[in-house]
Amino acid sequence: MAFDSIGNLFAVETVAPGDRDLLIGRVLKFNLRNHVSTVNSAVNFFFEGLAVDIAGNAYVMANDQTSPTGASTIFKFTPDGERIVFGSVPSQGWGLAFDTAGNLYATDGGGQTIYKFAPNGTRTVFVGPSAFASGESPVGLAFDSSGNLFVSIETFGDPGADSIVYFTPSRMKSTFATGLTTPRGLAFDTSGYLFVAEAGVPEIPGGDILKITPGGMRTVFASGFGRPEFLTFGPPR
Repeated sequence: MAFDSIGNLFAVETVAPGDRDLLIGRVLKFNLRNHVSTVNSAVNFFFEGLAVDIAGNAYVMANDQTSPTGASTIFKFTPDGERIVFGSVPSQGWGLAFDTAGNLYATDGGGQTIYKFAPNGTRTVFVGPSAFASGESPVGLAFDSSGNLFVSIETFGDPGADSIVYFTPSRMKSTFATGLTTPRGLAFDTSGYLFVAEAGVPEIPGGDILKITPGGMRTVFASGFGRPEFLTFGPPR
């Protein structure tokens, strides 16, 4: 989920209308009057992370259900609904986030890589497999006010085996939080607190929203969710 500069909320969903072998990913827009409309869609794609640039374009990580390698496409949806292929990642992608310079960052969980896309779509590696331990997959992304990139890490192992790390603009890595279970979406509030959608599987309903101070102190902000994956903060009113 993400807001544009005028307060419209964008979200993604993936549906299987009548045939579970056919998936349709859709981008939805909720305006200030809570009216929902479909921006556009794509057949045989499972939509995951979403980010919106300052011009109101929505970028979506779309996992290609027909790809033998599990490759993912990043679609760009313009304000008038046009769908454009902006870029791709070699395996299953998930999170997207913009830095203040307009570069788009994307996680490639299967490839243990975070890619950086320039505004013109040029792709470079921000950090690669050497930045992660064996079995770790980068998932969600969020920048803090200092330009540090926070990343939720899944190991697909025992409960409590996951973590959140961050990379400075110079790509130095630090661990921010440990002992998590399936952390997904990340979002910062204006006070610098990090909020985490912790899916908490396989316990259902075992998902919660965590609130972590800049110093790393963690509390449960809300609980009782089935499997929360995304979260965002609205623009100031």
